[in-house]
Amino acid sequence: MTTNTNIEDGERTNVTVTAVSGRTMEMEGETVHQLLVEDADGERFPLVVTPNSDTLVTLKAGAEYRLIDLLGAVPATGTDPDTSCPDCGGTLRPGWVGDGVDDRVNRAIERLDITAPFGIVDEEAVIVRQRAVEGRVDDWQRMRDAETPTLPDFVCEACHRGVTANRASEEGLVDRVFGSEETTVDSNVDAAADPAREHQPYGAQNIKIADSVDAAGSATETVGMATGGAKDVGNFRENVAEGFTPQPEAISDEGLFYDYYFETGAEEGPATDALFAPQYATAVSEHPLNGETEYHLSVGLDSTLSMVDFERPRLDIVAVLDVSGSMDSSFGRYYYDEHGRKREGQAGSTRKIEAATEALCALTEQLNDDDRLGVVLYNNRAHVAKPLRDVGSTNMVAIRQHIREVAAGGGTNLADGFEAAWDMLADGETTSEVERRVVFMTDMMPNTGTTDERTLTRLFADAADRGIHTTFVGMGLDANADLAETLSGIRGANHYFVNTAAEFERRLGAEFSYMVTPLVYELELELDAPGTELATVRGSPNADAATGQLMRVETLFPSAKKDGEARGGVVLVRLDGEPTGDIDLVASWTERDGTTHSQRETVTLPEEPDTYAHDGVRKAVALARYARDLRAWAREVHERASGDGIDDWLLPDQRGKHERESVPLVVSTDWATRFGELRDYLDGERAVLGDETLSQELTLLQQLQDAMEEVGPGTEVGD
Repeated sequence: MTTNTNIEDGERTNVTVTAVSGRTMEMEGETVHQLLVEDADGERFPLVVTPNSDTLVTLKAGAEYRLIDLLGAVPATGTDPDTSCPDCGGTLRPGWVGDGVDDRVNRAIERLDITAPFGIVDEEAVIVRQRAVEGRVDDWQRMRDAETPTLPDFVCEACHRGVTANRASEEGLVDRVFGSEETTVDSNVDAAADPAREHQPYGAQNIKIADSVDAAGSATETVGMATGGAKDVGNFRENVAEGFTPQPEAISDEGLFYDYYFETGAEEGPATDALFAPQYATAVSEHPLNGETEYHLSVGLDSTLSMVDFERPRLDIVAVLDVSGSMDSSFGRYYYDEHGRKREGQAGSTRKIEAATEALCALTEQLNDDDRLGVVLYNNRAHVAKPLRDVGSTNMVAIRQHIREVAAGGGTNLADGFEAAWDMLADGETTSEVERRVVFMTDMMPNTGTTDERTLTRLFADAADRGIHTTFVGMGLDANADLAETLSGIRGANHYFVNTAAEFERRLGAEFSYMVTPLVYELELELDAPGTELATVRGSPNADAATGQLMRVETLFPSAKKDGEARGGVVLVRLDGEPTGDIDLVASWTERDGTTHSQRETVTLPEEPDTYAHDGVRKAVALARYARDLRAWAREVHERASGDGIDDWLLPDQRGKHERESVPLVVSTDWATRFGELRDYLDGERAVLGDETLSQELTLLQQLQDAMEEVGPGTEVGD
C-alpha cells in the first residue's frame, strides 16, 4: 500500500489524519497498538504505537488528530541467500528503523503483514486531538533535538544480531545488493500547512479605551499617558510577602506610579493641537524624615486623544517563551538559594513554565483575525515553534494546546531567542497602523550566548531603531529586575511582572491595547532656570540619563483614566539648589505618526513651604520618597549579604551573573525605626489625599517592621 503522506524511513514528520480503526496485540507481556488512519488526500496507512509511548492511543473513529514527530518506517524487504552472518552463518538483510526502536515492533509488523510505509508512535512522538475549522492551519513545530533511532547496517535473520558495514566489508559483503523492488512514497503534502477542520470562537475585537475605563469615567474623556519601563512593583511586594529581600530595582518609581492615578492639572482639557499635552505643577515641601526643603516639578502626562477614538494598531507580534531549566522551578521560590545552590521545585507548586504558558495563552486571546502571531521557544538555542501568520487562518485552539505542552530544560540564551524573533519581523514595517512587537515571557536570567548587559542593550536598541519594540513579562520571584529595568528603558519597551497567570489574564483584558501601543517617543524637557539643575528624576526608566538641565523619556504609552486622573501619569523632578524667579521649560517630542512637536511654558515655584499645586504632585512626592527608602534598604541588605557570613562558593559555570540567588528578609533595628516613621508619614498623606490605595504601602511597611521583631532587635544582615 502506498500513501501520499510524507513518510521516509527513519525521518520524523508532522501530519494531520483521521482515525479509522484500531487493535491491540500482546508482545512479551507488553501491549503494542496498531491504528489505521487516513491522511488529507484520503490515503490510508497504519500506525504502530510502541509500549514505551505515553501518548494517546484510544482514538475516536472519524475524529481528526495531529501526529507530531511521527517516525517514518519503510519495512526492509529482500535478502541475499549467498551471504551469511559472521556470527552464526544466518542470512543478512538490510537494517531498517524498526531495528532501532523496539524488537516487538518487528514482530508486530510480521504478524500484521505490513509491507508498505507506515508510522511509528514512539516515546518522542505525540498524538493531539484536532479542534479547528476548515482552512485554519496548525503550523506548530515542536522544539526538540532531532533524535532518531540508531540503525544497524545489516541484521541477521537467524540470530537477529546487527552487523556494521565495516564488519560486513571484512567479510566481503558490502558489494552485495540487498532488497528487491523499491517502495515509492509520494511527498505531496506539506504537513505544516494542513488545513484544520473544526472551529471554536477565540480572540477579542479591537479594544477601545472606552471599553476598559472605570464606570465613573466619561466616554468623552481623553486618554492618559504613562512612561515605558516597569508597569508594576508586584515582584517587590511578593518577595517581601514570601520572606525574601527583593532586588532594589524591583521597586522602580515608574512601576510604583503605575499603581496609582494622578491629577495632571488639565481641568478643562489641554490647549494644544498635538496628541501629547504635558501639564506642569510645582511643589515646595520639607522632607518629613530629614527636615530638608525640597523643590519639585511634575510633568503631568496627558493627551488630546479621545478614549472613544483610540484603537490599537494591527499587530505583528512574536511571543518569545523562555523554556530554560530555571523556568522549571517553582514560581514562588528561588531557583538558587542564598548559597548559590539550585533548589528543587516544591511538589504541587506552580512552576514558572506553567505560569508562562498560561500567560501566553491568555495573550493570544487578545488578538484579532488580522493580527499576525509567531512563537519562538528558547533555552540554550532558539527554535521557531510557530511562523508568523495571521490569526484568522491559524488554528488557535491547537496552538494554545501546543503551548501548554511545552517543557523546560537547558540553558538560557536570551539573545538567540530575540534574534530569531527579529528575523521573523525584519521584513515588515512599523507605521501608525501597524505595530511590530516582541513579547518575552522569561525570568530574565541569561547564562549562555550573549550575556553582557551592554551588548544585550545594544541588540534590543538596534531593533527598536528599526521599529521592532519589546515587552518583557517577568516570571517568578527571582526574575532579574535589574536587567528588566535596563532593557525596558529602550525606545518602545515596557515590562510587567507576573504574580499569577489568572491575575495577568485579567490585566491583559483591561489594558492589552495600552501595552502594545507606544504613542510618543523621545520626550525631552529642558529647564532654563539660573542656579538650578535637575537633582533627580522619578517616574521614568531613563531617569539616570538626566544631566544638568535636560530630562529625557524614551517612550510614552496610553493609560486609563478614572475621574479625570491618569494612571501612572506623572514624571517628578526634584530641583537642585534654591530656585529664584520663574523657570522656563521647553518640551520636545516625536509622536507615533512621525510628527515632531515643541512647547514652551513658564512656571513659578511657590515661596511658602509645604505648598503643592495640586494633589497629583503631592502624591508623586510621597511615593517617590517611599520608594527611595525601600530601594536603599534593599540595596544595603543585598550588598551586605554578598559579603561575610555567606557561603558563596560555586562550581565553575554553575551560576551566571544574571542569575539571582535568594536573600532572606532581614530588617535591622535602625531600618525598622525608619519604616515606622515612613509609615506615619504615608498614613498622614493617605488621609489628606483621600486615596485608600496607599493603604497597601502601609501594609508592606508593617510587614517589614514585623520582620525585625521576628529576628530580634540588633540583628545584623548576614547573622
